[in-house]
Amino acid sequence: MANEKYGKISFDEASIQNSPSTIKNFIVSDKSVNVQEHHLDLHYPHIVEGITFAICTKGNSRIKINLQEYEVTANTLISIIPGYIIELISESDDLSIEFLFFTFDFIADLKLTMDIDIPEKMGQMPCLKITEEETQSLLEFHSFIVKQYRKTDHLYREKIAKSLLYTLICEVMQLYHNSKLVENPRTKSRQEELITQFVELLFKYHKQERSVTFYADKMFLTPKYLSKVIKDVTGKPILQWIDEMVIMAAKALLKTSNMTILQISEELHFANASFFGSFFRKRVGMTPIQYRES
Repeated sequence: MANEKYGKISFDEASIQNSPSTIKNFIVSDKSVNVQEHHLDLHYPHIVEGITFAICTKGNSRIKINLQEYEVTANTLISIIPGYIIELISESDDLSIEFLFFTFDFIADLKLTMDIDIPEKMGQMPCLKITEEETQSLLEFHSFIVKQYRKTDHLYREKIAKSLLYTLICEVMQLYHNSKLVENPRTKSRQEELITQFVELLFKYHKQERSVTFYADKMFLTPKYLSKVIKDVTGKPILQWIDEMVIMAAKALLKTSNMTILQISEELHFANASFFGSFFRKRVGMTPIQYRES
């Protein structure tokens, strides 16, 4: 599928119906959103350019995430990370959700630690069925974030919002920690299997390997074929997938560690600090030091 067939859910798009008081890189719904009344038409594929946690509070729908179809009902937690492709297949008239939408930059300086299997669980279960009690707990966090978010004249508004978001993320990670992987009864297509396998390998090896050949060899494919599948299905070139994962790792190290630029370049297996700096500046628009100090 060609890239032009995908819409984008970016902060520019998501901010259209939000006030100028929106915190940079962080948007939160201040009331349940009726999907049918929202300005974004999600009935065709959209690439999500931020991290999203959404809670279905009412109604039901069928949604595709990275080509996999899921059922969403009340008390469903939806977790989306950058690069995911979503498409709304069908929905009830009363479908309502609460959501938080933020960039990796917004949480880069938070020292998040998680079990190694949590990213895998989020990838395999982006729509997680939770109990009504767990839903209410998350909604209470969400409500408190909204309350603080509205205090536009508060000097420490952004810091408070970020701290509360950190707490909510920890709660979400705990829910995934407690969950058990369940195989989807629908058989995945060959392309779906390849995308899943590639993303899992990318999470595991992105700090050491940036060549298409490495991932293709791991999957017993030719680099040309793997590149074509990734581009056709996601609309993004495979090198962009790899680069974005490396940049996220670099940003996290810059914001949450005391490692020098040289040490970070070595951690990410760059030839030297200069090459790492050029790689980072080309993709982020600032040097690693400028990003660390921003």
